[in-house]
Amino acid sequence: MYSTYGYWRSLIYPDRLAGELGQGTVTGFKRRVFGVFILGIILFILRDIWGMNTETMTYILANGTADDYTIGRYAALIGSILWSLIYMTFHFWGVAWILSKLTNIQFKPLLKLQLVVVGLLLFEKAINFLVFAIAGKTASVSVLSFGPLAMTFLENWYIIFFVNQLTIFSALIVAVQYRFIRFYEGEEIRKDVIWLLIALQIIFALFTAAIGFVPVEKMLNLLMIGGL
Repeated sequence: MYSTYGYWRSLIYPDRLAGELGQGTVTGFKRRVFGVFILGIILFILRDIWGMNTETMTYILANGTADDYTIGRYAALIGSILWSLIYMTFHFWGVAWILSKLTNIQFKPLLKLQLVVVGLLLFEKAINFLVFAIAGKTASVSVLSFGPLAMTFLENWYIIFFVNQLTIFSALIVAVQYRFIRFYEGEEIRKDVIWLLIALQIIFALFTAAIGFVPVEKMLNLLMIGGL
């Protein structure tokens, strides 16, 4: 039996996707992967061109030469493209591999699930980008998380960054993954799988929050302007 992979259908009915995978071959998947990755790269490029996460360029523009700024902009653009590929590759192949180790599902079927997850993550970034573009300014927290609320009464930036990673889309991703895994594994599903999925989101949030403390801007400044 053959069926065509539909992204939006898989998002709304992940259990139906699991059922189709169990009954036969799903076609059109590679084309959807290519489309999602291309849209993801374009989104990261647009964010960079608009100025998101390129605050260090202001320092280079004020203290360096025009050539330094031009090189810095091109380097930032290339960096955004590379980061988009790393980001999507991890959530597509990497998380699928992790889930294959935590469940009884093979690696390849989980790729169909994780393409839905990658799309959700990109959609979340697109919403934040749209809000910031309309507002004409950016922020270090997501409008879809409790990060803005945490900033009002917390001073520990690690906790703020951690809370910022736990968004509405994080809950949606857990729900989609759980519905897929529950249907795919049937009665053999472990009762604690929902907690494993939640724990994964927490671990990812802790790791991402830690990355926020890496002095990337200072390193770029030293690289572009030249030394201390």
